[in-house]
Amino acid sequence: MSTKNKIIIIIAIIAAIAFSAYYYIFIYSSNNHRQVQSEIGIVITSDSLVAKYQADENLANSLYLNKAVVVTGNLLSIDKNQEGKTTLVIGRSDSFSNVSVTMSSDAPIAQKVGTPITIKGLCTGALSDVVITDGVVE
Repeated sequence: MSTKNKIIIIIAIIAAIAFSAYYYIFIYSSNNHRQVQSEIGIVITSDSLVAKYQADENLANSLYLNKAVVVTGNLLSIDKNQEGKTTLVIGRSDSFSNVSVTMSSDAPIAQKVGTPITIKGLCTGALSDVVITDGVVE
């Protein structure tokens, strides 16, 4: 095989890899994104969810990790994260650990801090707080 043919094959392989990466990142992932809002969620209070993660994280992960949850609790704060997405903290002000929710849209939150709120989202586990992503107000 000549050097010219080897170069053509290498360029073809690089082009195929680049096209595959482009397709996955910009087309496939945006069309096949999980729609948590259309799933049936596990209904739980923020205090119960936090307590289950504090008692036994492995058991709580088996019950809630990567599943849609509907969480009800008191709205403690409304902020923005580094990406500019709205984040909520739900739980009790006297608790060390609460539920942190990253909202799926930038729609304004009608509820005021200190009032009850119910959100639906995808549970992604616990750090110091239980983390919920793709949240929407129910």
